Amino acid sequence: MPRSDSRRPLRLRTKLLLGLATAVFAILAAEFGVRALMPAGRVLSPTAIETFYDRARTEAEMIRADPELGHVPVLGGPVYDEHGLLRDWGLKNGAAKRADVTRYLFLGDSVTRRSTIATPLRALAGGREVEFLNAGVESWNPVQEVEFYFRHQAALAPDHVVLWLHNNDLTESTVACFLDGEFVLCNPGSLVAVDPVWYRRSMLYELWVHSRHVDRLQPKYYTCRATEVEAAIVRLRDEVTGRGARLTIALLPVFAAERDWQPHERAARELELAMLDRLGVEFVDLQPALEEIATLGIAVRATPNDAYHPNDATGAVLARAAAEVLLPAPPVRCTVEPRLVAPGDSVAATLDAGPEFAGRTFETRGPDRAVEPRVSGRGTLDSSGRGAITLAVAGDSAAVAAAPAILFFECEVDSGDERVMRSWWPPLFLVTVPR
Repeated sequence: MPRSDSRRPLRLRTKLLLGLATAVFAILAAEFGVRALMPAGRVLSPTAIETFYDRARTEAEMIRADPELGHVPVLGGPVYDEHGLLRDWGLKNGAAKRADVTRYLFLGDSVTRRSTIATPLRALAGGREVEFLNAGVESWNPVQEVEFYFRHQAALAPDHVVLWLHNNDLTESTVACFLDGEFVLCNPGSLVAVDPVWYRRSMLYELWVHSRHVDRLQPKYYTCRATEVEAAIVRLRDEVTGRGARLTIALLPVFAAERDWQPHERAARELELAMLDRLGVEFVDLQPALEEIATLGIAVRATPNDAYHPNDATGAVLARAAAEVLLPAPPVRCTVEPRLVAPGDSVAATLDAGPEFAGRTFETRGPDRAVEPRVSGRGTLDSSGRGAITLAVAGDSAAVAAAPAILFFECEVDSGDERVMRSWWPPLFLVTVPR
């Protein structure tokens, strides 16, 4: 008996070691089996996770994880103020708004936050009594934007809310943040912790992460949040119009000629147009303005492979189109057709100040160095209040080698009582082709 009892712990230890070895072998076999059989592109690559990780570290002072919205701005930090407004676009006179100032609030995603369109739009406002507040947040959709608006911005009572609706806004984007020191993939209602080291080393770990996380930017999910987006816009519409303010949806395109759009991008545009028509919300469609320059073969993207962000020149062209709806009509309008020009060419433009300024003198100034000094000139408006100017493109300036270029120029019209009517409307769009 004593001899039998002494062997029992040895047998138990052997069984445990054998079981452990079997489990390790099974895990290794599963790991190699998954590596051999798993189709490429099914999950986020380790490189993508590392990129997310680096961005999370870079943006730690800008955004943070939020269990409901996925991610939100860091309030009171170096990027956003306590209302979730970009600091360069914050309140001029505190939360209390002056009665003679029109307060605009921009809601949107990364296109809004990067201000590629918003900045030239603000320039087009000229000296009007306006206040522009920018609440754009990277990778948000309208569901997130509207909820955050009610949390922090509705109390600011903006006179005009502009929601920039992007083509990819009927889905949701994944953002990475740190939560209590832990790296997490953030989606609305879902925070998934990830260890980048294990993610790089184990395909099984990748699959486990993706059993809890779905990349909804894939084409099959591209319009999965359409119903929620519509409900959010209805909620925003009812609050804004209910207090007598104005809501406008600025419909952003994919930044490519429409012939190059993917099927899911076309489907999203059709859904958005149908939704806006159904809701009776004022909107400005920026696709025609984009199409006008994209079909000329002009580069419209911030980077070649990014179809969702415009470059500065495209942003200015879209600002011009948006201003037709968003801003009051300027006292002096200028019409210039987008076109390709080369150094030494000239461009004709038409001024229109209206019949009330018939016979008045005008002066134009083109501050951009790509235009020769002789752009500055005086003239007289005809009986309809119209005048013509010619802009000559400099043939010896290094500036003309950059393409495309946006030229804002001033026009002053003598009002007859020592007041001056100014216009920066619209920008002159030039693409220079060096000879």
